[in-house]
Amino acid sequence: MSNAQLILIDKRNQPIKEYIVAVAASDGLDIKGLQIIASPAKGEKALLTTTLKIPPLEALQFNANKIIDAILEKLVLGEEILTVEQVIERASEEEAVRKALSKSVKKLREKLAALVAEFTSSEVVNLLAERRNDAQFKLKEHDQALKGKKVVCIDIEATDISTKESADIIQVSMCDLAGNELYNQLINPGYDIPENEKHNITTEMVQNAPFLADAWPDIHRILLEADVVLAYSTESDFAYLQKSAEKKLLTFELDYNTWLDVAELSKDLIGALRWQSEKMYWFYKTPKLTDAYEVLLGKPFPGDAHDALADAQATAELFNGMLEKGRKSQVALKKPETVKETISNNPFAAAFAQAKRK
Repeated sequence: MSNAQLILIDKRNQPIKEYIVAVAASDGLDIKGLQIIASPAKGEKALLTTTLKIPPLEALQFNANKIIDAILEKLVLGEEILTVEQVIERASEEEAVRKALSKSVKKLREKLAALVAEFTSSEVVNLLAERRNDAQFKLKEHDQALKGKKVVCIDIEATDISTKESADIIQVSMCDLAGNELYNQLINPGYDIPENEKHNITTEMVQNAPFLADAWPDIHRILLEADVVLAYSTESDFAYLQKSAEKKLLTFELDYNTWLDVAELSKDLIGALRWQSEKMYWFYKTPKLTDAYEVLLGKPFPGDAHDALADAQATAELFNGMLEKGRKSQVALKKPETVKETISNNPFAAAFAQAKRK
């Protein structure tokens, strides 16, 4: 008979805090000081020592049993990822020891349950739930409001980021909400295109393309005739158009109030929650288009993520998927009261943050 057992070793320097829960909620987390060891008997040298990972909690609906299962499926031994069964097999060749280790898994789960409870009992869980609930409510509203409306989805590639005055448009693509191409045109900026990781467009590709002034009437007309313009980060796409029109003295009558930002909606629906320690407030990180597409639609991003038409069509498909998610949700078409985002481990910081909001 063997006294071997799997033991959770907790050598953390501090308890689980809200900002740690926020990171674990979306990304998962490695916590220093947490180990699972295969011990042959009390006081004897460990047979095997592994570290554990906290999996992305929100993806597991903050369900304790699912979280524990995920932890025990991915124990870390050096560069290897092992299941708890593999750890037991690796720990000893003696059948009696393996049986004893297997028998101790139940008690190990109880210890892990106490650890997981520190995460699932956090106020951050409620904060996230309210945010997601509100996001689904917004999508239900948009689903109703967009019925019968002419929706155009746009994406723009440029020589630089939209905040730079030197940025010039080099591709404009638009599609309808069904993904049907409405417009797709490379634009010649009039000079050699500098290398840029944001796109794959070269000077040779735009040699025979029109200048923006020549393409502008069609671009401006399509957007002006739309009831709603969709984009993934409307601020940058609108800025490209507005600044280009100003520089080249082109007609500009577009209304930003008719634009709808899919990135902002994605942020509300799946964005990672983070604590801004300097300004002392919670914020939600905006996911990249490729990440939002793959998380919300559950499939790989199609085509080239640096092509304006591919991005516009993916944005339209993503938005349709988000509308469907809102349509199927159980949230009532009555906006819930928002939760005051004042979570803090420091009461003085929380009070200061609240005062700043006022």
